[in-house]
Amino acid sequence: MSTMPLGRRKRADEIAEHIERAISTGEFKEGAQMPSEKELAERFGVGRPSVRQALFTLQQQGLVEITSGTRARVTAPSGKFLTGQLASLIARMTSTGQGQEHMEQTRLLFEAGVAWQAARVATDEDIRRLKAALDANAAAIGNTGLFVRTDVAFHAELTVITRNPVFSGVHDALVGWLVDQRTTTIHMPDADRFSVRDHTAIYEAVAARDPMRAFHEMTSHLRLISEFYRESKRLSDEILRQVARDVAGRIDRERESMWASGPRAANEPGKPPEAVTGKSKAGRRSKDA
Repeated sequence: MSTMPLGRRKRADEIAEHIERAISTGEFKEGAQMPSEKELAERFGVGRPSVRQALFTLQQQGLVEITSGTRARVTAPSGKFLTGQLASLIARMTSTGQGQEHMEQTRLLFEAGVAWQAARVATDEDIRRLKAALDANAAAIGNTGLFVRTDVAFHAELTVITRNPVFSGVHDALVGWLVDQRTTTIHMPDADRFSVRDHTAIYEAVAARDPMRAFHEMTSHLRLISEFYRESKRLSDEILRQVARDVAGRIDRERESMWASGPRAANEPGKPPEAVTGKSKAGRRSKDA
């Protein structure tokens, strides 16, 4: 192998790019062991720690597999690996208000497109499976945990109908976020019934093989869920804030009442001020006698 002097960029990153390029061009073939760390260090004119860091980066990307005591082996990113990476990205994005809004927009366009495609290609068997998913969701009304699972399953069935593995993979990556969102919105009054109403309209559009109608029914459904989510979060925050104010106010009133009864009352927590005051008067009368 010829040597490849590197530029001034971070060495490990540039090594990773060169190795990734070698994998994509077939120089390092899938399933084959790569050159040793020593050989790679000589090739790129760097130290072995830089090579080790580059291989670790590639392992995080699913391009190589590193086992202690052996040379790294070239692998291809699996669907499960890519789904996991995307799910992690979604979790980080939705941790902020703006990220949550961006994901809602993304989901709306994605799932509306899935509904459109499902209506285009659905077979009679697909329609039967979708109806079964809808019936299971309707039967779960009132059972929060089961309703959330059957809700997500109904949307998953639409991706299966498209026969597009990319759609199914994206949906799988979204599941964690979808479950969190639905678990939040399901506590809104009649939210489960509104969802079943919308799912029924989506099913009917797909069953009628009407892509445009399916697209718009899914769009309306997801807009409703997004509004439910925002209102549920807002109300939850307001209720908790009011509870905090109420508790703080009660403690403040008890403290003021305690100190108003005199220092001795303050030194005997847990006893009503009246009881403490009464005891003191009784003690004085006994002493006077």
